[in-house]
Amino acid sequence: MRRRLRVWGGAWGLALAMAAGCTGTAGSPSPSGSGGRSTGSGSGGRGSGGTSAGSGGAGSGSGGASSGGSSGSSNTGGSNGVAAACPSNAITPTPLRRLTRFEYTNTVRDLLGVDPGAASELPADEVTNGFDNNAAVLTVSSLHAEKYVTVSETLAKAAVQNLSRLTTCDTKAKGEDACALDFARQFGRRAFRRPTTSADESLLMTAYQAGRDGGSYGEGIEVMLRAALQSTHFLYRLETTTPADTNAPLVPLSPYELATRLSYLIWSTGPDDALLDDAGTGKLHSKEDVAKRARAMFQDPKARPAIIDFYDQWVGTSRLDIITKSTTLFPSYSPDVRAAMARELPAFVEYVLWSGDRSLKTLLTSPLAFITAPLAPIYGVSLPRQDDGAPQMVTTKPEQNRAGILTQAAVMAVQAHPDQTSPVLRGKFVRTNLLCQPPPPPPPDVNTTPPDVSAGGTARERFGGHLMAGSSCMGCHVLMDPIGLAFENYDAVGQYRTTDAGETIDASGMIAGTSDPALMGNFTGVKPLAGMLASSQQVRDCVATQWFRYAAGRSEGDDDACSLSTLQGTFAGSGGDLVELLVAMTQTDAFWYRAPITQ
Repeated sequence: MRRRLRVWGGAWGLALAMAAGCTGTAGSPSPSGSGGRSTGSGSGGRGSGGTSAGSGGAGSGSGGASSGGSSGSSNTGGSNGVAAACPSNAITPTPLRRLTRFEYTNTVRDLLGVDPGAASELPADEVTNGFDNNAAVLTVSSLHAEKYVTVSETLAKAAVQNLSRLTTCDTKAKGEDACALDFARQFGRRAFRRPTTSADESLLMTAYQAGRDGGSYGEGIEVMLRAALQSTHFLYRLETTTPADTNAPLVPLSPYELATRLSYLIWSTGPDDALLDDAGTGKLHSKEDVAKRARAMFQDPKARPAIIDFYDQWVGTSRLDIITKSTTLFPSYSPDVRAAMARELPAFVEYVLWSGDRSLKTLLTSPLAFITAPLAPIYGVSLPRQDDGAPQMVTTKPEQNRAGILTQAAVMAVQAHPDQTSPVLRGKFVRTNLLCQPPPPPPPDVNTTPPDVSAGGTARERFGGHLMAGSSCMGCHVLMDPIGLAFENYDAVGQYRTTDAGETIDASGMIAGTSDPALMGNFTGVKPLAGMLASSQQVRDCVATQWFRYAAGRSEGDDDACSLSTLQGTFAGSGGDLVELLVAMTQTDAFWYRAPITQ
């Protein structure tokens, strides 16, 4: 019996998962916008995964009446030189958004109340523009389809080991089939993030009956769970509610679609029952309602790992697990040190956003570090109390001139080579992630191998050929290397130093190619650079743009001018408040509307 259930559930699930491979766009077959595709840039991302596209349709959604809120926004802030057209006359189309592996893991954990570890078997998501949630590349390969089946089987089997946690329906008093239908409606609402339709219930009950026939009530629920977890309505964040005006250029989201966007933005998981109830009772009708709800959700413990995921990808520390270091040149580096590095950024971000002043300035300039015992020698400090495995806040030594995330050991290690520092990677990190001016890729015939460290000389000397007059590399490297050289006091594992190859380090630098007055002039070391970045309007606008890309799951387009202006203006007006930046995203036209669906 068990084998028959497995084959039936697996075959049906495979068909559903392959159908979820649809890469069509709600409004257009491909996303428009600027920013371009920049995979594997060394500036962020969690790794790479498959890019094979699946095929088939995406299924239809539902979700009640359209929510309110006007498309107009009087805020025309931001100072990026774009005269924003508010209100928006169109919305940049977004491809169908499949759940990322991170989102899938969080969602099944909350739905089933079991260890979601099986989700780690899903293929890694491809990284584009520094983030792994860009809908344009979140396709479904045959490997995805296979894993969606096997992972759903593992999770469903674990979930039904404690049926009372899933459902409290009394099968003896009400009957098994009636209880199964109640569960299909209740669980389907959470899994599909909207009230179930009769078609949903029919499919889920068909799956239940296949498990129940010749089996048990629990086996029927198990197969129903598999079917739900393999459905396009679960795997994709479908937004297909029919608008009141089918010719409107802006399609307002239904309350349930809005709740889903809000939940995945702040929690990286599906909406809970309370949020779905709010959607169903009109409590997400206005932008004021949503802003209030967003601030409340930010205080929920679920928000912390979700929001930290943005910062982890943005600064590139998500790549720590794939970097290597020469243990000959850097004997202090070890798996324990790497694990300690990985814990620092989350602890620092939690402090800034939930205990500190929530400001971009603190994020970029704070002298604080959050360390465990393995990381103490890197920073040259002692732990204030006995090590219990949790990162402890310490003030770094003044002479080290540490500056927030910019000089964290993890960031310095990621933006370096195995055997030496890299002014190129570090300068590119600032240029791309903080200034939103990614340099073009090198020509295909250029040798990009780092200089041989054994040849001697300082990093400034080894990489100096990039900036020689007449060099074909100069045009691009002048945008990166003079910034990256300011980081030379921090070696390839982030340890402070004053000499390189026996010579006193020259950490002077400059930022070329910018018209922002705050970024003008020379500097020496990261601390003054951090101060310039923290006071820069270009940097504030870029950070807002990075959050837009992460929240929208795509690059910005011309039709996003109003949304970006609203976001950037609010962020600037708040004095760089990172929490208000997140709330401001929920007030944009890009958050409240979608483009019309075209065939």
